[in-house]
Amino acid sequence: MPEVYVHAVKGRTLEQKKALIKDITDAVVRNFAAPIDAVTVTIVEADPATKAKGGVLFSERAPR
Repeated sequence: MPEVYVHAVKGRTLEQKKALIKDITDAVVRNFAAPIDAVTVTIVEADPATKAKGGVLFSERAPR
């Protein structure tokens, strides 16, 4: 029963999350020979004010 956790800053659309989950699930099924129903993918979202990179909060970083 493979489990995959994706840590990301909040802000992605539902469609983006669904597409990512599908791609990850397909990759696990293909590479681990796991049944699709055994694969669990969890997106762990952080508020931009609670996560930083290089000492700078994501809420204070310039948008890309």
